[in-house]
Amino acid sequence: MLEPERVSDIVSQHDAYWDSRRSELRELRNLYMTRFWQDNASTMLDGILRTEVPRAYAVVESFLGSLFSKNPSVFVQPDLRARGNPEVAEATANQYLLNVRAQLEDATRLALIYPCSFVKLAPVESVDPLKRVSCSALPPWEVIVDATASSWTQQRYVGHAFLMPLEEAVVRYGRGEEDFRPRVYAKWIESADVGGKNQSLGLDTSSAAPTSEQWIRVVELYDMINDKLLVWSEDYRGGKEFLFEGVRVQVGALDEDAAADAETPDVDLEHETTGIPYKNASGSPVVPIIPVFFSSDPDNPLRGYSLLHRSVDQFRELNVIRTYQAQGVRRMARQWMVRAGFLSPDAAAKISQGLDGEFIEVDLPPGQSLDGNILPVPNAPIPADIQGYALTVEADIRDAGLLAPFTRGEVTKSTATEQNLLAAYTSSEIGRMARIRDQAITSVARTYNIMLSVVLGNDAEPLALPNPVGPTVLSADDLTGDFTYWAVDAGTTPMSDLAKQAALERLTPLLAQLGTPAEKLLAEIVRAYQLPESFVAAPAPPAEPAPEQPADAPLPFPTEV
Repeated sequence: MLEPERVSDIVSQHDAYWDSRRSELRELRNLYMTRFWQDNASTMLDGILRTEVPRAYAVVESFLGSLFSKNPSVFVQPDLRARGNPEVAEATANQYLLNVRAQLEDATRLALIYPCSFVKLAPVESVDPLKRVSCSALPPWEVIVDATASSWTQQRYVGHAFLMPLEEAVVRYGRGEEDFRPRVYAKWIESADVGGKNQSLGLDTSSAAPTSEQWIRVVELYDMINDKLLVWSEDYRGGKEFLFEGVRVQVGALDEDAAADAETPDVDLEHETTGIPYKNASGSPVVPIIPVFFSSDPDNPLRGYSLLHRSVDQFRELNVIRTYQAQGVRRMARQWMVRAGFLSPDAAAKISQGLDGEFIEVDLPPGQSLDGNILPVPNAPIPADIQGYALTVEADIRDAGLLAPFTRGEVTKSTATEQNLLAAYTSSEIGRMARIRDQAITSVARTYNIMLSVVLGNDAEPLALPNPVGPTVLSADDLTGDFTYWAVDAGTTPMSDLAKQAALERLTPLLAQLGTPAEKLLAEIVRAYQLPESFVAAPAPPAEPAPEQPADAPLPFPTEV
């Protein structure tokens, strides 16, 4: 098992790596937030009114809109050994994905701006069994990875470093307040690149007001080799001992009375395990942290590469160019050179105001004219080369795959050539990213069901699940099958959907001629165009023929003559 000293070394290496990249990360953040000049005001274009172009924001949000044009959902393939209930597992997973869509979008946004991001699932107390697992998006500098591993599944350890209020730590881990060394919280990415010890960790150690809220930094480290969950903090007894080993999980039902009275919960909150409680069908530990890597360092697969970083130089140049253009426009404002003392203050004010139709009286000595006394300031026009350079920079960004027509929403053109070009782009850049998105979605769904089976314990909960399951009784046995999870319409994007719809329109007449049943064609049209399922009505059962009556049989009802 990893010892506290080894955990301390792992955390130090993690911090040193991300400290070396903090300036880069801050610049990426500022580009996205249209705050580029915030860190560059003193080094570029001193004394000039600066203008920014929200290009990085547009790139990120257009990709995000494309990747989450529909609600995430999965299809669950049954266990080959017929264990569990795939319909129930699918319904619980899809309800969870719907509930945490915002968090999944947040994680995707982080992965588009920064080198990568992560999704973390964690057990929480809730009356609703389906909400006993929380979901949060994590930036890359909070997640500790085994940088020596060649893939995510081959890591020896995975960790999460985060800040926790001192009061919460005392309650959660049952330790005395005197054993902690709390500090004052400061955002890691906003803090200076230099400072005192642990400043880089997001903890400002320079000064702490007595009334300031106190925090500690907690590290949850999943030891995959020894199947242990280790909780460590440098702020607990100097990091010489583990703060906690294992995890406490709410197991069983939590009724409303218990939820109102947290001190007497009707639940086994003392259920703890030093090992990782979440296991897959083969018994291997499952870490509830899911990576989102849209690009990786080829020499270090667990170090990501930011989408924005491809064109960070071009984003800089666009802001500089637009600033020079804005400055040139301001230089073209009306200005005059006037002989000293020639204009009265009132006349000068009227010229400055520039009111249409204004008469300005000027007292001229006999024989003197206005010539040579008042002249417009000559201003050179903005060179055409600047606009040409701006177009070149825009082209560089497009060549990087960041400004393709699809990502700008330009999918209204419908010629065959244009559709083929857009579909080709879909199958390459955005299509590749959609497949990575689907991998994250399926991992979240699978991990959630594994965790839900743990928190349910031996209890069975009556629930109303989404169709087609509906009202049912949920138990851990329903979720413990060796299921295979598939993202619905894997790799789909608005452009790929458009291409499918166009292909269906071309093929439908041919399929009808070949004898394809109309109800099957209708079902495919409903799926392709995401129409309500009510469009596909269940076929009415064939009417049973009435039994033949013998000729002399009495009529089924009396008749009047």
